[in-house]
Amino acid sequence: MASLANIPGLAHNVRALGVALQAGGFAVSRAQRFLERFRSSADDRNPLDMLHEDAEGFGALLAEAPEALAEALMDDADRAPAGPAFVNPRAYASAACDADGTIIIADPAFAAWAAPLHRGRAELGALKQGRASVSYLLEDASGAAGRDGKFIAVAAAPLAAARHWPLAPEVRRALEKGRADYALVAHLPPTLQPRGLASAARMFGFTAREVSMAEALVRGGDVREAARLEGIAYETGRDAIKSAMARAGCHRQGEFVALCLQIESGEQPGGLAVEPVLRDIFGLTERQARIADAMARGLTREECAQRLMLSVNVVKAELKAIFVQCELSSVVQLTTLVGHIQAVAALAEATDIDLSVATRGAEPLRLLPRADRPGRIAFADHGPRDAIPLICLHTATTGRHLPTSAISALQAGGIRPITLDRPGFGLTAMVEGDYLKHNMRDILEILDTLGIARTSILARGGTMVLAHFAAQYPDRFDRAVVLNPEPPPRADGRLNGLQGHVKKLVYSRPGLIGPLATHLSRRASAGTVERLVLQVVGGSAADRATLADPEILAAYVRSTQQSAMQGGAGFLAIARSEPHDTVQPLADGSPITILCGAEDTMYEASDSVPYWQSLWPGAAAHVVAGAGRMLLFQRPDLVAAALRGDPLML
Repeated sequence: MASLANIPGLAHNVRALGVALQAGGFAVSRAQRFLERFRSSADDRNPLDMLHEDAEGFGALLAEAPEALAEALMDDADRAPAGPAFVNPRAYASAACDADGTIIIADPAFAAWAAPLHRGRAELGALKQGRASVSYLLEDASGAAGRDGKFIAVAAAPLAAARHWPLAPEVRRALEKGRADYALVAHLPPTLQPRGLASAARMFGFTAREVSMAEALVRGGDVREAARLEGIAYETGRDAIKSAMARAGCHRQGEFVALCLQIESGEQPGGLAVEPVLRDIFGLTERQARIADAMARGLTREECAQRLMLSVNVVKAELKAIFVQCELSSVVQLTTLVGHIQAVAALAEATDIDLSVATRGAEPLRLLPRADRPGRIAFADHGPRDAIPLICLHTATTGRHLPTSAISALQAGGIRPITLDRPGFGLTAMVEGDYLKHNMRDILEILDTLGIARTSILARGGTMVLAHFAAQYPDRFDRAVVLNPEPPPRADGRLNGLQGHVKKLVYSRPGLIGPLATHLSRRASAGTVERLVLQVVGGSAADRATLADPEILAAYVRSTQQSAMQGGAGFLAIARSEPHDTVQPLADGSPITILCGAEDTMYEASDSVPYWQSLWPGAAAHVVAGAGRMLLFQRPDLVAAALRGDPLML
C-alpha cells in the first residue's frame, strides 16, 4: 500500500481544496463534506454506501482533489474487511462457549473434531471487543495448544457478529437465550465433512481412489502414511496422488492439499490475514510467519526464498524452526494447518457471508489447469452438448454467475451456455502479461477441453475480447451477440450520475483505478451492492421491473460480488489493458449482432454502435424497446434467435 509521501501532488491538492473551501465554492464544499463523511463512516458503517448516498459529492471530490480521494480510498483499504465470502456450511462445525472459553454446547461434528483435546477450552484472549477474530482450542488441563497435530483453529465472536455464520440450530438457540457468550466455528477436515472432497472431485474429475487418497493425505501428512491409512501399497497410493495432482494442475503435494481445502470451504476472498494468527498463536517471528504462509501456498523453498528476498539456507532453517514451534513434521501438515486457519479467517474477516453454496443447486463448475501458464480457469458448461455452444463473457464488475432463469431460457432456444470467470475474477487465477491475450487463450483452452471446434460468443461485457478473438481466431469463431457495447472513451456522452463519475475516473485518472478497485472489492457487501445496482439502473423502468424478481436480483448481486474475490484484480486489469485503438477491423462483421436496450443507463447506443459497425462492416444493430442494461434477462429470445441466425422479432 502506498504511503502518503508516495502520492504525487497530494499536499498540493489538499491545500487547493482548503483554499477553495475558504472561497465558498459549492462543488468543493460538497467534496469536502463527502471526504469527511467517507473518512468517518468506517467506524460504524460501510463507506461504500457514501457512493450510493452522495454520488455527486464523490464526483466533486474526484474533480477537485483526486489525490485526497486516493488517500482516503487507500486508508480505508487498510482497515476494511477482506471482501465477500461464499461459504459451504457443510465444511464447518459450530459450538458455543462462556466468557471463560468453556464450551457449553457443540454440534456432533465439532465434538468429534475437538475430541482429541480432552476438556478443550477456547482461548479468547485475541477476541476483539464485540467483533470476530480467529482463535483456537487448547488443552484445559495444561494450557498448551493441542498436541500431536490436533491444533484446532476457530472463528470466535458474539452472536451479533456471528449471526450469518454456519451455526447449528442448537448452538444458535444457546446464544440467543443467553446460555452462552460466544460462537465458535471450526473448519472440518475432509474425513469429518459429510461429502469429503466431493466438490474438488467434481471440478477435477477425480476417481474414487484419487479422492480417498487425497483425503488420507490431508489426514496423514505424507503419501506413505496416507497409503498406510488406506491399507494399500505405497506405490499405488503415490500413483493415485500423482494422477489427482495432474488433474488439478498441481506440482507439489502442499499446493494440492491447499487447493482441495480451499475448494471445499467455498469461495474465499483474497488477502485473508493468516500471518498475524501464526505469530499470535504459535509465537512465530514475522519472517517465520511469512515463510509459513508462502510455503502453504504451494511455493518451493527456492521460490519462497526468491519472493521474500532471503537465501534458501535461511528459508530451510526457519522452516525447521516452524515445524518445531507448530509441532509439525511436513509441508503438507503446515499447509493443512494454514488451510484451516484461512477457512475460519474467511468467517472472521469477510465483509459479507453467503451460505447458499450447498442449497442453491450444484453449479456444473470446473477448474481447468492452464496448459502452459500458471493458475486455473473457472468455467461452467450448462449444456446440453448437442446445442449451439456459447461462451458468455461478463462485464468488468461481474463474474460468471447468471440467473437460472436466463440459463434455462437460452437452453430452450437451442443454446449451450458456457459461463466463465475472466482472469482475476471469481475463481480464475490472475496471470501476468497481455490481459486480452490471456482472456483469449483461456477461451481456447476451454473449447479444446470440451472438444468444441467453433463457438459463438455472448459479450455482456468483454467486447474487446470478442473483437480480438474474432479477428485472430476466425476458424474458432461462429457468431456473436454484443449487448450494450461500450463506446471509446472519447465518444462516451453519458458521464453523469454515479456510473458516469466512475467512468470519468477510469478514463482520465488511471492512478485512482487501483485504490478504487481495492475499496470496491473489500466493501462489497450484498446489501450495499444491491443498493448501488438499483441506483445505477434506477433511470430504467425496464431494469427496475427485471430486478424486482428476487432470483434475478440475488444472482446479479452474487455475480457482482464474484468480481471482488481477488481484490478487484480483474477490474483493474480491464481498466488498464483494453485500449480501443488496438482493435483489428473485420472484413465481414455480418456474424455479429449488436443489441442495445433503449433504456440502458450506462451507454447510449448512438455513442457506441457507429464505432463498432465501422470496425465490423455488415454487423446488424438493433435498439430494443422496453429493455435496458439487463437486456439478456429481458429478451433471451432475441439473443438465441440471433445466434441461430433467425430473423429477430423485435
